[in-house]
Amino acid sequence: YVKGVNIGLGKPGYFPGEAAITKEEYARWFQEIGEMNANCIRVYTLQTPAFYEAFYEYNETAQKPLYLFQGTWYDETRMVETLDVYDEELQEYLYQDMRNLVDIIHGNCEVGEAPGKASGVYRYDISPYVIGWILGIESDAELVMQTDEKHKEISSYEGDYLRAEDLEAFEVFWAETGDYIVSYEMEQYHMQRPVSYSNWPTADMLEHPSETMGEEMSVDLNVEDIQTTDAFECGLFASYHIYPYYPNFLYTQLEYQEYVDEDGRVNTYRPYLEELIAQHHMPVVVAEFGVPASRGITHSNPYTGYDQGNLTEDEQGEVLVSLMEDIHDTGYAGGLIFTWQDEWFKRTWSTEAYTTVDRRAHWCDVMTCEQHFGLLEFVPGEEGPVVVLDGDKSEWDETDVLLDTDGMRLSMKYDCAYLYLMIEKADADYDTQKLIVPFDVTPNSGSLSYETYRFDRPADFVLSLNGRDDSRLLVQSYYDRYLHDYDKYDDTISVSAELTQPDSGVFQPIYYFLERELILPDRPVVYPVKKFEGGRLVFGTSDYDSPDYDSLADFCYEGDVMEIRIPWLMLNFRDPSAREIEDDFWANGYLSGMKITSIWVGIAQKSVADVKMAEYHWRGWSYYPYFERLRKGYYDVQEQFKDMGTLP
Repeated sequence: YVKGVNIGLGKPGYFPGEAAITKEEYARWFQEIGEMNANCIRVYTLQTPAFYEAFYEYNETAQKPLYLFQGTWYDETRMVETLDVYDEELQEYLYQDMRNLVDIIHGNCEVGEAPGKASGVYRYDISPYVIGWILGIESDAELVMQTDEKHKEISSYEGDYLRAEDLEAFEVFWAETGDYIVSYEMEQYHMQRPVSYSNWPTADMLEHPSETMGEEMSVDLNVEDIQTTDAFECGLFASYHIYPYYPNFLYTQLEYQEYVDEDGRVNTYRPYLEELIAQHHMPVVVAEFGVPASRGITHSNPYTGYDQGNLTEDEQGEVLVSLMEDIHDTGYAGGLIFTWQDEWFKRTWSTEAYTTVDRRAHWCDVMTCEQHFGLLEFVPGEEGPVVVLDGDKSEWDETDVLLDTDGMRLSMKYDCAYLYLMIEKADADYDTQKLIVPFDVTPNSGSLSYETYRFDRPADFVLSLNGRDDSRLLVQSYYDRYLHDYDKYDDTISVSAELTQPDSGVFQPIYYFLERELILPDRPVVYPVKKFEGGRLVFGTSDYDSPDYDSLADFCYEGDVMEIRIPWLMLNFRDPSAREIEDDFWANGYLSGMKITSIWVGIAQKSVADVKMAEYHWRGWSYYPYFERLRKGYYDVQEQFKDMGTLP
């Protein structure tokens, strides 16, 4: 029974094409994956020699080996340019990649250097541990449709191992590539292994009458359409990437909403699994599933809460166990969690326009869910966190003090994920005494007042601290990216002359867009716009060793001390490592960056009207130190995998 994880090529400070993960890191990770009771890992493309060497050496001594699903990749730049998988240049790249990979797993290859690709000498034969090929990437509907339209003359293929008859061109391409990799390995090494293709629900063969994204769902790709010859003894298997929150039909489809599992819970994931596997007569692997332990969120499932983000580490573990249980009990051949390690270089549609593309890997954006799917997280700091939210000021010293005013002291620190604040106030009652912290981030705009407070500099954000359940970061309307980007989708807001004045005195909640209004095509049901108030603060401790640990905690207080952490992105930083903020998007008409050298911060309590602000400087960085830590969910998965050894 397949139980394991996907592994990417990224680590903090580096993009995947830099292939920076070391052999020692891989060796440690394989050990931890094995100790999690996993038996399989999957990679998407050619890895460095360090990966295969560490994999070989691990399996030479491990009591139970790890098996590998090896993937192939397309030249994505060329693919986007041509929208044609039969493009000669794209195919040349793909077929060379497949030959290299076959030679690599047999320890018989040298790959020359090329920008953005792994290279080197491969001399370790791991072929006994390669359990199958999962070819290609999730197929975009436009790529499939354009290929089919351009090559209507292609409808069949007759290979030694795979055949296609009366199919559209893209599925014929599947058959050709699968036959090629099997043929090459048989010719060179007299071996073969199972073959599959990356697929996902948007390209499944099922009808989804409630799905609103019609074009995205307009193609059907089914590995069952490809035939095998008697010479192919290993056969085909199906593989899908199936997440519990997307596409939207996973919660809008009526029969899914009405499905109650044996635990008495509404479960919209399991009925889809049942419906999909009923279409197959071959083994089916869920090659990707998971949820991120990020502060930010991108998609949500209102019936299960199995969302794409804004889950604690404990919740992440609970969801992974639930999903894997559904995968197992519905008869799949196994599942591979996405993913092993966090990937700081990643982007997602809801925040990608807010960050600088070529700098993402250099800082940790907790508001971008795609960066935090890992069971292994990378925590900023040398050997421990820069600040632990616990009301203990032992990490702070006098050099951190920024302001000492009105019986309060404000101290500040930073790392590559957060800006940290500590407030000290004698005889404090933070449950009932309101405090505010204004921030002046951009020189282009800001307000000199908020409620009864007057600032000595124009503020762009106000941190309103009002007890455990009503504390939040607010943004001045002129510097509100949500207002600028989404008023056309969200009818609860509207752009007015007052809100778009550079000195507007209006401060409002910080929102992130999740979903536009959905009008279901199959029944008279409308789902309203969904958004997430990112600025609302969560009270709790970030002490990993505490029984009360909350990975989503934003602030904590104990006695006279309050500690707070604010994600850089929420203060409109595009790249804190280069001290780059969002420029004046109303004046420019688009989002873009501008460099600054400092920000100004103040603090006040209710009785004070005039608020003094002080200048805070920090250094940029090209590399920020970090340490590895297993998320709490790792241990939930470890316990489940221990007893999950056979097919149902």
